[in-house]
Amino acid sequence: MGDPREYSEFSEKTEPFSQSEIEARLLSARMGGFSNDTTSTVSLDHLVVPPDEDIRILVRPLTRSRSVSPGNQENCRWLALHAEVAENEQSQHKVLAVTQTSRDIKFSVRIPGERLDDASPRPPLWCELYYDPASDNQILLNRSDVPFTLSRASLHPVGSPGAEYEVRPGFNKALIPGTWRIKFNESEVLDFRILEKRPARLRIASGASSDASSLTDIVSSSGKRSFMADEDDTLSPGKKPRPSGTGGKNEDGVIMFLPAKTKPLVFPLPNADKGKELATSNGHPLLDIETEETVEIRGGCELDEYTITKREPIASTSLSSVFTADYSKVPDGVIVVKVLKTRSPALANNGAAEARNVIHQADVWLRELQYQEDLQHRSIVRLYGGDARFLSLYMEHVDARDLTSRGTWRSAGTDLFAGDRLDALRILRDIASALQYIHGRGLLHNDIKPANILYSRERGAVLCDLGLSTHARDPPSIGGTPWYIPPEFIALKQRGPASDVWALGVTMLYVLGKLGFPDARGHRGHPRHIHWLIAKVHRHPRDQNPQPEAAVHMRQWLSEINMTRAGLNLQDKLERLVYDMLAPNPNQRITMKEIIGQLFNEQVPER
Repeated sequence: MGDPREYSEFSEKTEPFSQSEIEARLLSARMGGFSNDTTSTVSLDHLVVPPDEDIRILVRPLTRSRSVSPGNQENCRWLALHAEVAENEQSQHKVLAVTQTSRDIKFSVRIPGERLDDASPRPPLWCELYYDPASDNQILLNRSDVPFTLSRASLHPVGSPGAEYEVRPGFNKALIPGTWRIKFNESEVLDFRILEKRPARLRIASGASSDASSLTDIVSSSGKRSFMADEDDTLSPGKKPRPSGTGGKNEDGVIMFLPAKTKPLVFPLPNADKGKELATSNGHPLLDIETEETVEIRGGCELDEYTITKREPIASTSLSSVFTADYSKVPDGVIVVKVLKTRSPALANNGAAEARNVIHQADVWLRELQYQEDLQHRSIVRLYGGDARFLSLYMEHVDARDLTSRGTWRSAGTDLFAGDRLDALRILRDIASALQYIHGRGLLHNDIKPANILYSRERGAVLCDLGLSTHARDPPSIGGTPWYIPPEFIALKQRGPASDVWALGVTMLYVLGKLGFPDARGHRGHPRHIHWLIAKVHRHPRDQNPQPEAAVHMRQWLSEINMTRAGLNLQDKLERLVYDMLAPNPNQRITMKEIIGQLFNEQVPER
């Protein structure tokens, strides 16, 4: 634990309340004046929570000011809850109840600092609780300026009873469901209780049975059941059970309630086939769902309720899963579902790394949702919406393959683009138009490459994946794909609209057949293998694993691009545009507006 003297700088603090402190106090007054008695011995664990409210967190301030400033007032409200065994002197206990809506990746709490009875200062608290979509856990992140102490406050702790943890500023801690307490030194500041998720419902594909006969709860990883069961049951080994039997009736045989740590409870249905079973889940229904199955998502309000029926898988990596689906909010046609993953085999048995990954993926999801939801352009994939509870995005289905698709737009034997000049002209025109639109809204894409461009001769080129987008005014991003990063990044660590122009220029070298698919060079078996990490190009003093060869490899690649650029035919209008897109000096590089001006003066001929 830290020395109390570490907080001595606060004893000299004489300035008035900060704006955040004033807002917190005003908010407390607007919300009815918190009247909870901090001397109550009733644990938050003993409060009876309404089962249909989708409440994920209960919050009880332990400070004199009672001022709590939540990050989003739409997802929380004060509730008076009864204890399981009510005390005579206090039958109700007022707490802040927090729900997770489809827009919330986290819940933020701020409590202003104050002077304690001994006149010592208690610093302000700022912490965030990130929801883990793959479990009932939440990730606590300390945003305060000083460390605080975290302890398990449940009366029936799991793990190490009475254990305390020091959480330093900027650090995180993964927390299981139950009640937790935050202290500064010995000053108790906040109790909060993490609640388990409300299970989704899975509907197995059925030809004859009714929807009601084919629903099951997908329980969370904690194993909490929706009704009483035999606590002595043990976990069934082996693969997760799938529907069995392929008889002509194709009826659903059972409804199963599936706690993660017990055998499933099986209840035969009328007219059921013997032995048919439904699927278990690890806590993430959109990753557990299989083809032709339907997940029924329930929420605290109608806006958060919908169904997803999986159709065909598109791609699955360690970072995301993408598939086509029917979406009840878009009744006419198929959509694309993209789910960001928070679990990776590479992070197995590394709890700290997994916790950081939850935060990172949640922030990526929020950025992509916020930057893309208001974009309306024919050459940008339309975003219908998303759900923070699963880190899922629901997008327009474009009937086209990306430019890296083998056998469609990429030759299997040579890694060269398989289209022609008219394809190249159409791709440049459409994507330049999309980027001009994005740049006009003060945004950068930061990951222009062949894999993020869908193309068909009927629809044209469509830009996708804005997960690495930033505002032009933000610090330079270290995200993206190495072969498309501009030279100004290695020299000045700069990225801006001109960086997207450069990346599209490299992409066009591939589309014009001047360069093989750049990403293929990253495979270790490639005869001209070259790869580096963008984040390692500029060495950081505290980097424990520096890679000085990253800058060397990037310069080597840029030399290849410059040589290819020098070989372009400047008498050809299309190649001259690409030449200007690859100017080493970003100030001399052509802009998207200038590209559009030149391209639209020359109509693309019809096939």
